[in-house]
Amino acid sequence: MDQAVTISTSRRLKVVHIGKFYPPDLGGIESVTATLAESTSTAGHYTTVVCIGNLNSTEKSIGGVSIFRTKLLAQFASQPLSFKYLILSISRAWKADIVHFHAPNMLGAMAVLLMRRKSSLVVHWHSDVCNKGWLGLLFRPLELALLQRADRIIATSRLYAEYSSLLKIHFHKVSIVPIGIKDITTSSGSNVQLPESIRQVLGSRSLLLSVGRLVPYKGFRVLIDAAKQMPNTLVVIVGMGPLHRELAMAVESSGMQKQVLLTGNLDKFTLHALFLHASLFCLPSVDRAEAFGVVLIEAMSYGLPIVATNIPGSGVSWVNLHGTSGLNVAVNNSKELAETCNKIMSNSVLREELSRGARQRYLSHFSEQKFVSKVLDIYEKLRT
Repeated sequence: MDQAVTISTSRRLKVVHIGKFYPPDLGGIESVTATLAESTSTAGHYTTVVCIGNLNSTEKSIGGVSIFRTKLLAQFASQPLSFKYLILSISRAWKADIVHFHAPNMLGAMAVLLMRRKSSLVVHWHSDVCNKGWLGLLFRPLELALLQRADRIIATSRLYAEYSSLLKIHFHKVSIVPIGIKDITTSSGSNVQLPESIRQVLGSRSLLLSVGRLVPYKGFRVLIDAAKQMPNTLVVIVGMGPLHRELAMAVESSGMQKQVLLTGNLDKFTLHALFLHASLFCLPSVDRAEAFGVVLIEAMSYGLPIVATNIPGSGVSWVNLHGTSGLNVAVNNSKELAETCNKIMSNSVLREELSRGARQRYLSHFSEQKFVSKVLDIYEKLRT
């Protein structure tokens, strides 16, 4: 963490985090869960995580956190399925003082609704259930019951919370706690080289970086279309997901192989090198499933200017404050996206101004210390 966080409660609490996945599985919610779990343990609380992964059900300890990881049996509409996960979530929740539940997660929601009344429930509302059609309607009563049971609801931005029809009903229980991350730039070297394979393709061009799961709401097809209008830029998209084949075919069919690189998942050292060498970061997401954009604050910590999108009811345009840390453009508009990226990369004065603004906004709003302290304060108030 940025600096040690100590507890002021008179006793150590048993805290259980219930989420879908956990590192080494990648993702924004996964990294948030890990940050909070490890920080809770550092603060002196007994901390457990229940999650799904590619391992058999077993207990392990990582960073002082006890990990109960069950094997993924199947996945349906972004919901991982595991009967052992359901049973473990119920059993660990029953033994907890505080259950910190990371939503959306329908299977986990069933489990926490069966927990004992004297345990406190914190629901971390990372996102509404979006674009699920009849499944979303089917899950709605479960979500309503979950929020009714919650003792405290954490929303990542006021903008998202005020737009959410579900959170509006229980707004008196909502705490606005923006996500924060560790400042990796202070602990990692700055003299890091890009892999030779990327250096050869990059040449003397600028590097535009984008990172995320290759899923529809991330809008990577829009970015690929925009890249056609950025001849002096190499667009590097890091991540894997169900759209990988489709996006790769789009790059190949348009003859953009030397303009757009789909790298897949990368190790943290290579990703660190990309953040250091990039001139600009872009998040072209297209709907409210992108509720916050954890990767935005990672880019800010590196002082990278950002181009993101004005998604109605999402916190993205608040995280990337227009004119301060970057610029926001209309959703699904590849022409405006390209023009804005070109504007920043061709204007060194503007780029430097946004770079300083991005770094300062990270320090002011999104540090790990601020994030963890606010969550620990919620725990303390619930148990005193």
